[in-house]
Amino acid sequence: MARIVEGIELRGKRVLEPGSGAAGGTIALARNHSANVVGLELEAPLVKLSRELAAEAGYADQVEFRCVKPGPLPVDDNSFDHFYTSGVVCHIEDKQSLFEDVFRALKPGGWVLGYDWFVIQPNAAIDSWMQASNLHLFTSSLQEYTDALRAAGFDTISSDDASDWYLKQAANELTMLQGPWYDQAAAISNPEIRDNILHEWQCLNAALATGDFRQGYFRGRKPD
Repeated sequence: MARIVEGIELRGKRVLEPGSGAAGGTIALARNHSANVVGLELEAPLVKLSRELAAEAGYADQVEFRCVKPGPLPVDDNSFDHFYTSGVVCHIEDKQSLFEDVFRALKPGGWVLGYDWFVIQPNAAIDSWMQASNLHLFTSSLQEYTDALRAAGFDTISSDDASDWYLKQAANELTMLQGPWYDQAAAISNPEIRDNILHEWQCLNAALATGDFRQGYFRGRKPD
């Protein structure tokens, strides 16, 4: 997260985060960067859990969670200072339409700040990981993200491929899952869940090793 928002002042700023999940990123934006965050999520149970976790952490006054339907962002024009996203845009097929909608929602000078997964060329290893993780990613490169941002009207666009770093990170996580975390994971959840996660990380590492499954940072600014 620190790398995603590096150099951008978030204190007191209104930030929109789609796919806020279980509020981990949302609460961290409030705690670490003093941002006021609106998280959007498709699943009502996650919204309920997020509100509870934010209240427990003491950040209920800085964060808001909304249960929304797939489609255009249900927010007013020029109503947010920044747009934060991590691992979400890859699940949306029409990225240019999304960024055009984000452009509408941002105030002039607002930033799109993101990190995501990229599938350069589909292959069997990536398909196996998507099946193991019950996820689907649309084929897109980091360059295609920056092209879509530019076409939507953003400027000051930049990107950074982080695949080498994440390849090492995922390998280390797999080693930990196979070793020190193996019994701990079963105790926290149960052996079946633990083994499913282990299988998912084995598939993830195999997919990353192909070089067609990549990760990276991207950002763009709405002109003043």
